[in-house]
Amino acid sequence: MTSTTGSPPPHRRFDEADSLRQIRDRYIGLKQSIMPQVEALQKDKRFMALCAEYYERGYKDWHILSAVLNQVLHLETERRGLGWSPDDMRLRQKVMNELHNAQFAPNAFNRADMDRNLSMHAMTCLQSYGFMLRNRRVKPEVVEKFLRERMMHFTLDLPHDPMFGNPVGNWPV
Repeated sequence: MTSTTGSPPPHRRFDEADSLRQIRDRYIGLKQSIMPQVEALQKDKRFMALCAEYYERGYKDWHILSAVLNQVLHLETERRGLGWSPDDMRLRQKVMNELHNAQFAPNAFNRADMDRNLSMHAMTCLQSYGFMLRNRRVKPEVVEKFLRERMMHFTLDLPHDPMFGNPVGNWPV
């Protein structure tokens, strides 16, 4: 039964313990992949101001870090001249395992790219929660609203000080 007043209840697939496990695993993987890039971004005032806006909109560090990972992957595959052929797609998988050595100037992480990468991250999270996209023309704002209201995606995080806050926080795991 759906409530007619207030916020809708969590989706029947929502499992807080599983969501927190996934968040923990993401932090561990992200730390292994992009820690040097994160340290560079934590020193960039422009990027820190952008993150302050993301925090105000309810984004958590694991969202922002996932967008940073997507941007690093994009920049590194571009640097290597990889396209979308089947052979290049196999190489893209290899690049993912080599990102810990990649680092780019903070100005390569602008608002438009970060917004796009946050949307991509939301779509990926839908799949990690067990949902399949039936239509490729899904509006990012609809996905975000569903994740926000029904999957508590913008509520859960591991305890820690914001990594892009003032003062700069640290990895929770």
